[in-house]
Amino acid sequence: MSAPFSVGAATRRRRLARLSGPAAVAVAVTGILAATAISPTFAWQTSALSDLGVAPRTAWLFNGSLVVGGLVGAPYAWALWSAAADRLSHLRAATYLFALVSMAGVGLAPAGRPLHVPFALAFFALAALTAVVDGVARFRLPHGKLSLLSGVLAPLAWPAWLGWLGEGIAVPEFVGAVLFGVWVVALSPERPGQPG
Repeated sequence: MSAPFSVGAATRRRRLARLSGPAAVAVAVTGILAATAISPTFAWQTSALSDLGVAPRTAWLFNGSLVVGGLVGAPYAWALWSAAADRLSHLRAATYLFALVSMAGVGLAPAGRPLHVPFALAFFALAALTAVVDGVARFRLPHGKLSLLSGVLAPLAWPAWLGWLGEGIAVPEFVGAVLFGVWVVALSPERPGQPG
């Protein structure tokens, strides 16, 4: 009697953990887009997303969505770690978790504070690295190849954008955040709907 119950409870925990990743993406991306919509000064071509974290009208929304998203998505790291079969898979779970910690750190240390730039750089680097590590770990699978591609495209958005317009950095920042979200929702081995 207790064994089926514990298996059912474990399955429910894994399903909830798998949902936490996409929920974090929804919270963070929705908060960012909402902040851009209500900001009277934000412009995609000339601003940085972090400008939203210091403007009085949008700071609470932008910073709050990053912090809440980081907290909400933490159980997804457990789903990745507990399903890991090798060192690369464990590394994928660790880089994902540290990317979320860094994202929350951006919200806790808005632009102008000493830790803001290190947190921001860490988030973009770790988000891309998570997808690259996953791509290498599962390269023989179609989702692995797509993961690797998304991880490579994220940092390439920076020189492509800056070489073209060379002004604000909001666009490559958002591209990196969205590609990380795509990895969590559609490419990760622990995305919702997976068996197990």
